[in-house]
Order: sequence, then structure tokens, then C-alpha cells
Amino acid sequence: MKAASNIYLPAFGNRPGQIIGRGDVTAGFLEALTLPIGHRNRATILIGQRGTGKTTLLLEFTDIAQQNGFVPARVTANDDMLDDIIQAIQLNGSKFAGSSNKKKIKGFSLGALGFSLGLTFNDETEERLGFRSKMELLCNELEKYDKGVVVLVDEIQSNSPQIRNLATTYQYLVGENKNILIVMAGLPTSMSAVLNDDILTFLNRANKVYLEPLPFGEISVNYATQFAKCGKSIVPNALDEAVYATKGYPYLFQLIGYYILGYAQETDAITEEIVKMAINASKREMIEGIYHAVLKPLSAQDKKFLEAMSKDLSESKVSDIKDRIKKSQSYVQTYRSRLIDSGVIAPVNRGTVAFTVPYFGEYLRNEF
Repeated sequence: MKAASNIYLPAFGNRPGQIIGRGDVTAGFLEALTLPIGHRNRATILIGQRGTGKTTLLLEFTDIAQQNGFVPARVTANDDMLDDIIQAIQLNGSKFAGSSNKKKIKGFSLGALGFSLGLTFNDETEERLGFRSKMELLCNELEKYDKGVVVLVDEIQSNSPQIRNLATTYQYLVGENKNILIVMAGLPTSMSAVLNDDILTFLNRANKVYLEPLPFGEISVNYATQFAKCGKSIVPNALDEAVYATKGYPYLFQLIGYYILGYAQETDAITEEIVKMAINASKREMIEGIYHAVLKPLSAQDKKFLEAMSKDLSESKVSDIKDRIKKSQSYVQTYRSRLIDSGVIAPVNRGTVAFTVPYFGEYLRNEF
């Protein structure tokens, strides 16, 4: 397949030209910007498996925040995260506070606000104050320009010291009536660890957003519209097949659209054959992009449970899994709960579970 300009961008971290199926989520964030300080919806937790659009939403939230008088700090969770947040606020807020005529202050003086120029800290503040105090100084300074702060953290891994510091700092600043919001995004298992941390129990009162599959209707409209803009027609049966194949999974929605346009470069008509080729190519790409990453943190026992599940073409009865792995009821329930918490499987009906990632069972059947 030749490389070509393509409106669908399936690579991780890329921002698609149009976000679909998340209107309620973005509307909720926009509303949160207007809510009173300390309202539970001003702390948002995005929870979803890989490929469900967490990073895309954080990028969208960043733009919404900027457009509505807030200074955003979008970072990735890591050891340097707290420094990254401070620097992002200073950089993004400099256009508001950069015209200050403050002179660099000799000697340590919080009475002089601790800044040398704009939002740049003087040497004493930089060296002697910690994250919480620096954040309070920045909020105070930006308040003069009627600007609030939004901290957005992607790829939360666990309840690290940095996450604890950030969350407790947010709680402190809210108590001090500072105009600040926080958004955290991560995998189900990572966010579960954060929410169950003894120090961070207050985060359970935050607005938790579980990223559900995209509506088929919105996918269908998007494909038909975007293909037409590219001068392509698609027969109804082929369109239905493409839409259903996405399973509502955002990454697959981007992948299948990308490959359809790639395979249809030399024709104006998108046929069922082209759609089938695009689906197969997308499934292959899911192996490296999703499946390997999902399996990597799992134990051998977790994988045995999933292997037993993969024998079924749709949902699996827990009783059948128990018979296949020849373990006790308590053992099976333990690993069922572990895999549900990690977001790899989900309960469907009483006594049944299913994979949350499309075609994962099909992949496992071919592997084991």
C-alpha cells in the first residue's frame, strides 16, 4: 500500500482531525471550568484501555482550557512530572504575566512574591520552596490576570510519590480557594491503584469518566462523510462492514479508516474487498500496538485464565473457565477480579465475562 495523505491518524499520541463519540465528555469538561472551586467535577479521572482516546481527550481539554481563560499544564506521569508542571504553567502563562516590570529580588522575600520576571521564580524561591508553595505562588500571580490553572496528567502508572504530591497539593490549593482543576488519565489497573491509595481516598469523589465504545451511528456518518470528501464512494454493505469491524474502539476506528483510504488510492469506489483488506491489516497492527502491551504486565496465571476464555467465540461462562483450568472457585474468582480491575475483561451478564479489547480472543486462539 502506497503512503498517502490520510485524514485518519492511528499512531498513538496523534490527534485526529475530528473527535467523535466524546461530545458528552468534552461538554462535561467545559462545564467544569465554570463550576465553583472545589466542585467534584473540577477533578476528572479518565479511565480506559489503550487505544480508547485518553491522550486525544487531554489534547482537546488543553485547547478548551486555553480558549476559556485557563493556563494548561499537560504532562506525562514520570519522575520529573512536578517540575514539568511548574515549567508548563510558567511557559503557557508567560504571555499574561510576562509584561511585569518586577526586578530580580536580592535575598529571600516571599513578600515580593518570589518572582524575578513574569512567572520566573527568583533564585531563592527556586531553591528553597517545594512544589506546593510554587504552585500556590503561580496561582496567586495568575489570579491577578483572571486566569486559572488546569493540570492534565497522561499515562498515570501507579500511586507514585509524584502522584501523591500532586493530588494532595490540588486538595490543599482548593482549600485555599485557588482556581485550579486537575485531569488524570490512565489504564484501569493504574487508576485503581491511585483511587485505592490510603492517602488519596478523596479522589474517589472526583468525576470518573470511563471511556465507552464509540457509537456505531457516529462512526458510520464520519466514514461516509470523510470518504466522500476524499472523492470516494462506498457501497452500503461495505460501509456497514467497516463500521461493525471497529467494535466502537477508537484506535480501530482510526486504523480501519486509514487503511481503507490507503487501499482505495487508485479507485473512486470503496468495495467490500477493500474493506476486508483494511480490516485484516488493522488486526495485524493491533498485535504490536495493543495486544503485546496488554499482555506484558500480566502474570502467567492471568494468561492461563485468558487462554481459557479465548476458546469461546463471544462471552465466556466463568464456570466453563473453571473447568478448563481445573482450579477452585475461589482461585477463578480471584483472577476474574484481577483481570476486571486491569480492564482486560469485563462482566457481561451474571456469571459471564468478555474481552474488552476487540479481536483479543481471536489473537489468543491463534497464539495458544
